[in-house]
Amino acid sequence: MSEIEFALFGAGQIGSIHARNIAADKRARLKYVVDTRQEAASKIAAATGAAIVDRDTALADLGVAGIVIASATDTHADLAIAAAAAGKAIFCEKPIHLTLDRVDACLAAVKRAGVPFQIGFNRRFDASFRAVRDGIDAGRVGKVELVVITSRDPAPDNEDYLRVSGGLFRDMTIHDFDMARFLLGEEPSEVFATGSCLVAPVFAKLGDFDTVMVVLRTKSGRL
Repeated sequence: MSEIEFALFGAGQIGSIHARNIAADKRARLKYVVDTRQEAASKIAAATGAAIVDRDTALADLGVAGIVIASATDTHADLAIAAAAAGKAIFCEKPIHLTLDRVDACLAAVKRAGVPFQIGFNRRFDASFRAVRDGIDAGRVGKVELVVITSRDPAPDNEDYLRVSGGLFRDMTIHDFDMARFLLGEEPSEVFATGSCLVAPVFAKLGDFDTVMVVLRTKSGRL
């Protein structure tokens, strides 16, 4: 079986993780890295043997089967739409975009192209989270009435990233929303949320929060 060739868009923290994972898999090869930040792209290129190219070069290469989108949040939808038009399978970091209209346009483009498309909700594939879900499905946990999730990042991202990230709810808490749905097996019908700036002044500067609490209530009353 020949190697599956990938192009990576975004050479930041999460992009570096994806690059290492691709390089570590004998079935895969990271062929290209695309990022306007030369220093960041050069580090990944040196570690993996990938070539640094522009967007159009990566998408035009017929040998590239998969695209990993780990660039700034406000570029996700445009890159996914372009990758779909080029017939590439797509793995895209969350969120797809910051407006529902643009998300819908992206999903419509992917559907028209008929290409595989996956969002980076990695916790569903983590062994610990999967064990909890399997325990629920097998009846070992009992009836789920309350799911309590606590998430913390070790440190704030830089201001340039935070400015286009969409804010804490759409950039970080989105994982918790997904995990709550995954474990409850039921969609929330009500959302109550509040937030404060208690840790990093940069969040307040950008009109965002660094500390939030959210309560989700399903139609059946589970929380």
